[in-house]
Amino acid sequence: MKAILSPLFLAIFCLVNTACNQQNQIPTGELVIMTQPEDAVVEVNNKILGTTPVSRKIPAGKHLLQIRKDGYETEFKTIQITNGGEAKVLELNLRPLNGLVVINSNPQGAAVSLGEVFAGNTPLTLHNITRGTHRAHLVLAGFEDKEIEFRVTDRTPQALNVDLNSNAGLLVIHSTPSGATVTVDGRNEGITPLSLNQIGRGERDIFLQLPGYEPYRNNVSVAPTTTARVDAVLTPLPGGLGIVTVPNGARVYVDGEFKGEAPINLRGIEPGAHNLRVELRGHAADSRTVQIGRGESVVEEFQLERNSGTLQIITRPAGVNVNIDGEFMGKTLPGSDASDVVSRPLMIEMLSQGSHTLQLVREGYTFETKRFFITKDQVSTLEETLERKFIPNVILRIGQGKDEVITGVLQRRHPNGDVGLEIRKGVFRTFPADSILSLEPLKQEEDLEASEPLPDTP
Repeated sequence: MKAILSPLFLAIFCLVNTACNQQNQIPTGELVIMTQPEDAVVEVNNKILGTTPVSRKIPAGKHLLQIRKDGYETEFKTIQITNGGEAKVLELNLRPLNGLVVINSNPQGAAVSLGEVFAGNTPLTLHNITRGTHRAHLVLAGFEDKEIEFRVTDRTPQALNVDLNSNAGLLVIHSTPSGATVTVDGRNEGITPLSLNQIGRGERDIFLQLPGYEPYRNNVSVAPTTTARVDAVLTPLPGGLGIVTVPNGARVYVDGEFKGEAPINLRGIEPGAHNLRVELRGHAADSRTVQIGRGESVVEEFQLERNSGTLQIITRPAGVNVNIDGEFMGKTLPGSDASDVVSRPLMIEMLSQGSHTLQLVREGYTFETKRFFITKDQVSTLEETLERKFIPNVILRIGQGKDEVITGVLQRRHPNGDVGLEIRKGVFRTFPADSILSLEPLKQEEDLEASEPLPDTP
């Protein structure tokens, strides 16, 4: 049976339906989301709203947003939407989702570069490497350089294991003495004796240093799978020795060898123990042993003690050279009467206390070396007589016979022409002028008459 609705029923139905719609209407607001890059998926309360850029009306209130895109980190945001207010606008720069890569090498320690940028040494962890294809360059001394290519697609960790091929040899370094610091191509490698396993092929600069020795440098060629050897004999650095005496002027002896007078600086002294002795007239000699290290400079000072006395010496005849301990000290002079029979006293000061050697020298005389003793602050007196030698210096002819040719020592030429000769030691004879045929110096002797004429007898 077909139902027929009365006009009244329809009017009542419309009034009720309008009231219900007004009671169930929900407040909304506008949400605008833009991302860089675009095409990110937007979810609101776990329901997909669309892809960026997106603009939608959503119910007023608090909502949880999730913005995601492959290759980028997912962003989570909480927003408050107000009814009929201004649109809520979000602008987001999405962060790329980087990969995690671990690079190992065998052996470890290889330097890793990504492009032109040094990244570190193996084992190396790359925490935020961008997605895509990358090339890594591995370098380790003693091994062939190696380049690898790898691709990063997501955050899933990946490990890369790289075997390096050796291009190095063995380098063995010894030194005499040992203990020297070794650098190879400017890099400190340790102390001798030293064995280095992974030295790259080619010429290597070897430098050794040890305190007290001259530095050692050499180049050695290293080839793969072979052993290169360096045996360095280090040269000790010489030492220096300075010697000072108070007072100055002392004679300096090192290991018995005269080196000069103080103050003195000596170079090139061999390392080790050395005996020093200093001597100065009028002072006690002093000695000591010093130890000089390699390359060490040592200064030694001697405070000399004065212990001298004075020698007064008179000689017969005068004109005698006086030597003490082999050193010339002066010459005795004729006495006040100008005679050379006896000299005036010769004073020699600053002679060290103790025993000394005396030598007296005059041509034509002999003297046996003797020793004498000096007492501190006292004057010692010596009177010494030299023994005259008999050395004929002229030849006198008074005739043609053998007995009329006479050799002797010329003593006098008298004004009247007479000649006095010593014909034997201590035997004197005068020859009248009218008996003399000739008087000549002996050829092997100096012409005494010309060089040292004797006074005429009146």
